[in-house]
Amino acid sequence: MKKKTLVLCIDRDDDIGKKAKLKGPFVGEEKCLKAAEALGIADPTESDVNAIFMAVKQCREMKKDGEDAEVVLIAGHPSRSYLADKKIIGQLEKIVENGGFTDISFVSDGADDEQLIPILQSRAKVSNVSTVIVKQSKELEKSYYVLKEAIKDPHFARVIFGLPGVVLAIYGIVNLLGVRDLSINVILGLVGLYLVFKGFGVEDAIVGAFNTFRKTTSIERASFPLYLGSFFLALLSIWAGFDNMGIVSRGVAADAGLASSQWFIIGVSSFSSGFIGLFSIAAIFFLAGRIGDMYYKKEYYRIRKYARMAVSAIALYVIIENVSDFALYWSGGAPMGPSFADLMVSVGIAFMITVIGFVVITHIYVNRYVSKRIKTGLEIKDIEGRPLGSVVGVDYKNQAFKYAHEGEKAICSFGKVLIVKDYVVVSS
Repeated sequence: MKKKTLVLCIDRDDDIGKKAKLKGPFVGEEKCLKAAEALGIADPTESDVNAIFMAVKQCREMKKDGEDAEVVLIAGHPSRSYLADKKIIGQLEKIVENGGFTDISFVSDGADDEQLIPILQSRAKVSNVSTVIVKQSKELEKSYYVLKEAIKDPHFARVIFGLPGVVLAIYGIVNLLGVRDLSINVILGLVGLYLVFKGFGVEDAIVGAFNTFRKTTSIERASFPLYLGSFFLALLSIWAGFDNMGIVSRGVAADAGLASSQWFIIGVSSFSSGFIGLFSIAAIFFLAGRIGDMYYKKEYYRIRKYARMAVSAIALYVIIENVSDFALYWSGGAPMGPSFADLMVSVGIAFMITVIGFVVITHIYVNRYVSKRIKTGLEIKDIEGRPLGSVVGVDYKNQAFKYAHEGEKAICSFGKVLIVKDYVVVSS
């Protein structure tokens, strides 16, 4: 096979999209130069601009030496997480396959982009890696610039400012509640949870959910009082948990001869028993607000999602309340409580609530938003937008439809339908 080199520049955190409002990939010298110009005008201090120019220069030199080469710029995702890598991989595979490239000459602006080298090596031979370093007149100036840019980055700002701010706020609130002895333990526990979330990528999911919530709600909508009530109820639930913990602890004699593990179980059980009631109401208020917002946006499949979550919140309340009372009684923290048989009954009740709730919600969703809109001829797509065929028949009695794709027919139930417009989107 004839050697063909892909001179590749990667903007992993999608500065080209955030700042220059352009969508990649950019294939060829002309498109790459236009992208670099747009990004340079949007942010003259952006190091990706220099990397793009370096890639173009390198491609020109390779062509001058008689090599078959093409320069390409690929953009990732602002999160810098697996979402960025997934997007980059998808674009890279198409470019390598369509262009017939055998080698990759990778041009990077720093260590963040260079983390992608193993991924690149799995798709084609990486024959060269170049790192662009922008010269600074003084090391102090460089350090100041790097620190200033890091602080602007939301990922670093949450660690530099957010985490210490949360620690100080918790310390002040815990002292205000008069449980100073618990302040260090609470702080260590929450910092530990944050590090776990950060390490396992949960933080990005939480931030993404918050951003989605912020974009889909408004103070001008009727759902806003529900969100406000949910917020204050959630705060009150934490206070109720600590208050119940104090009441139960004071009710247990210090000389009762309980082991440290029993005291721990009493503390956790009493907190969760006082906490879960108000928190469940807060969750239902919040989910009711989301249902209202999704109705306003006509995203009916999300109404089904949030309604199911509300049912799950009720079932969790039943389980956690009974488990807490059971643990409190058997650890010596309460004079009476449910038996193991009672606990199993409560789990069964929670299960029945979930099953019946999900069946009723799906029935309402299907009959109100799906069955009346499904008709033959509509195009079928999966959740990622890939075409699956078109509707060739509708069975209203069994709540399903047939669709054809490349000569083969398949059946899909109404319950898997997410969106019905002039096309149909189904879950996998």
